[in-house]
Amino acid sequence: MSKRMGAKRMEQAMGAYFARCDGTRERVPQKGGGFSERQIPYTLYGLSAAVALSPQEVLSAARGQGAAGMVLLRGLIRVAAYIQEKALLGELSATVAQAALKELGLTEDLSAEAVEPLQVVLDEAAEAYSR
Repeated sequence: MSKRMGAKRMEQAMGAYFARCDGTRERVPQKGGGFSERQIPYTLYGLSAAVALSPQEVLSAARGQGAAGMVLLRGLIRVAAYIQEKALLGELSATVAQAALKELGLTEDLSAEAVEPLQVVLDEAAEAYSR
């Protein structure tokens, strides 16, 4: 954990980082009408640079206890929310979004090998109802 920056200072630095990203937002007209918005995206590496920690230190500290860990966890969740929103709006591919969320350590492994099979057992009353 960085001794250079306490939780309060870390929160201010993260707020400034997100404000800088939001400050680059621009509306771009689309063919056929409408607009899309572009901005410098929220990223783990951008967040890490803002708080003067390596990405690994940010991820590790966010799993820990204490005020700094909670501040960093909120920052990671904000980055994850941004990624999910862009993916749902079709502005980011699902593959890229999934890889970015996995990098943040905020997803579970949902591969077929990682998920236990679900077994449903019906009692006699439920079985009769299902016919």
